[in-house]
Amino acid sequence: MTDFDKLSEYAAAFVKPENSMLRQMEKKAKQIYIPIMHPSAIAFLQQLIKWKKARRILELGTAIGYSAIRMCLAAGQDAEIITIEREKEMIREAERNIKEQGLTAWIHIVEGDATEDLPAVRDAVPFDLILIDAAKAQYEKLFLKYARYLAPAGIIVTDNVFFHGLVCDIDGVKKKPLHRLVGKVDSYNRFLAERSEFDTIFLTVGDGLAVSTKK
Repeated sequence: MTDFDKLSEYAAAFVKPENSMLRQMEKKAKQIYIPIMHPSAIAFLQQLIKWKKARRILELGTAIGYSAIRMCLAAGQDAEIITIEREKEMIREAERNIKEQGLTAWIHIVEGDATEDLPAVRDAVPFDLILIDAAKAQYEKLFLKYARYLAPAGIIVTDNVFFHGLVCDIDGVKKKPLHRLVGKVDSYNRFLAERSEFDTIFLTVGDGLAVSTKK
C-alpha cells in the first residue's frame, strides 16, 4: 500500500511558492512547529480561488499569515481577505509578514475568538469562500456559525480533515486526549457528509481537505 505521507511529500515537491519570503515562512513554520497549510493543499486552494473567482474570503485561523498571503495572491488586486486570530504573538508575526508582502490593503486581521460574535466579520459578509483552519475540536461549531455568511454557491474549505491518517484508525490511538480529538474530526467529516444544503467532497491533498459547496 502506498504511504500517504510519502505521497503527500512527493506532491508537495512540485509546488513552488511565489517568492523567497514565502519559502522562508515555510521553513520557519516547519522548524518551530507553527501550523500552516501543507504546500499541496494551499496550491489546490489557490487554484480553487481562481476557478471560483473568489474575491471576498474569510479565514478562520491566521497563524503567521501564510495562507492569507497565498490566497490573496491567487485572488488578485480586487480581493478582500478577512482573517481571524486570537493569539497576539501570531497576529504580530502575521502583520509583519503581510506588510513585507505589500498586502496590508487587501488582508485584514480581526483579533478575537472565531467561535464568538465578531462585528468586523459580520459587517463584511457575504463571502465567496471560507477557510476553516482553526481548532479542530470546534470545526462543527465553526461550520454552523459561518455557513450563513456565505454568498450563494459559496464554498467552505476545511483543512486537516484526515488528521495525519488517524481518522482511519481511531481505535489505534491510545492517548485519550488525542483519541477524543481524532474522534471529533471523524464526527465532523460525517457531519459534513450529511449536510443536505451542501455538496461536500473529501480530497487526499495535504492532510486532507473537505470542499463544501453551498447548493
